[in-house]
Amino acid sequence: LTMTLGRSMIPLRLFTNRSIGLFARSNSKTQPRFRSSAVINGHSSAVGAPTVHVHDETQSSSFPKATTATITDNGKDKSASSADTIQGEVLDLAADLRTFRAGDKLEIPYELTVSESMQDFWHSAFHAQDRIHTSRPFCRKMGLQDRVLPFSLALFLCSSMTHEDAARIHVGYGPVKYTWPCFAGDTFTKTFTVESIRNTSDGNHSLIQFQCDLINQRGRLCMRADKRMLFEFSVPEPLSSSSSTSKRPKLEPTADPPKGNLFRDHLLSKSHVLSGLQSHSLAELRKGQLILHSLKRSLTFTQCQQLASLARLTHEKHFDSRKYDTTELLVPGGLVLGITMNASARDFHEGLHEEILNVNYVNALHPGNMVGAISYIQNVEDVGGGAGDLQMITVRTLGIKNLDVVKDLERV
Repeated sequence: LTMTLGRSMIPLRLFTNRSIGLFARSNSKTQPRFRSSAVINGHSSAVGAPTVHVHDETQSSSFPKATTATITDNGKDKSASSADTIQGEVLDLAADLRTFRAGDKLEIPYELTVSESMQDFWHSAFHAQDRIHTSRPFCRKMGLQDRVLPFSLALFLCSSMTHEDAARIHVGYGPVKYTWPCFAGDTFTKTFTVESIRNTSDGNHSLIQFQCDLINQRGRLCMRADKRMLFEFSVPEPLSSSSSTSKRPKLEPTADPPKGNLFRDHLLSKSHVLSGLQSHSLAELRKGQLILHSLKRSLTFTQCQQLASLARLTHEKHFDSRKYDTTELLVPGGLVLGITMNASARDFHEGLHEEILNVNYVNALHPGNMVGAISYIQNVEDVGGGAGDLQMITVRTLGIKNLDVVKDLERV
């Protein structure tokens, strides 16, 4: 068992060279609180960093003799003798969450414009045939400007944290709402708000829940997701939101964005349009039905690295094959969700909108592991005016690795 997923959907059932860097001036009001070490007068505060010796070296007769290096100190040049050393440093850019409390916010300074090639690359890894993601004419008829980015891609972008390198593991998601459609060409920023912090029972780890917001270039909130992560440190009891001695008011659950879920409401208002577009649904779904999905797929290590880089992830457990072997490298949590939804996508065709109720990651998924899925239909409800054009389906999906679901579970 790799993960469990609870979600609700609205399917359409109608049926070296010198380099010069240019940097923006730091703005302390918008920058996250990152730990960093400083270099003062050429000396690094880093401990245990490798040492590079600067020295003379005799070359062959066809090359000149190497000269000593020049180090700039407050605008003045001075020559380094053979006794001088330069100590390398490692910049620690990870957000230091040890002092964070419930309600604190991380304003992320990065911006990302999603291109059509990024969208197509995602489709190459995860199966999707829903017209709202694949057909521009269909989307135009639905009053949308273009193909909508898949739910799993929007969530991956929304919840990916570049500077959470201290996290041990992604534990799961709480409610996730796709509140405004995302399109190729949109530029996104995001913010993370600490909702709760609590120490584990062994006192050695902290479980932190974040509210992740994905915002487009027009200031529209496109997605809101609750994300749970486990960190290899404990916070002082007064800072823990679960501490009985904490006097800080409990952070109340965040309400829906203004005017509710505008994306979902827009699609529901188009039920009269859908009645003339013909149904592409392949099967009638009923409450209490257990579906063994025949589609299964794996992600290679190369794919994992490429997709992780797409969302600007930097955690070494997704990349460092020298430090970690194949049983220790991890598929990012957002991709585990994507490949599980991928396994069920063909049988749930065709969907228009999705929300997640909760996600729990039970076991680790490694590159190369095959993932299949089974789904249990918890509820089926007619929506969109009761004409039968639209149904809202509540589904519990289990992602299972290294098992042929159809063959091994057919008679179970």
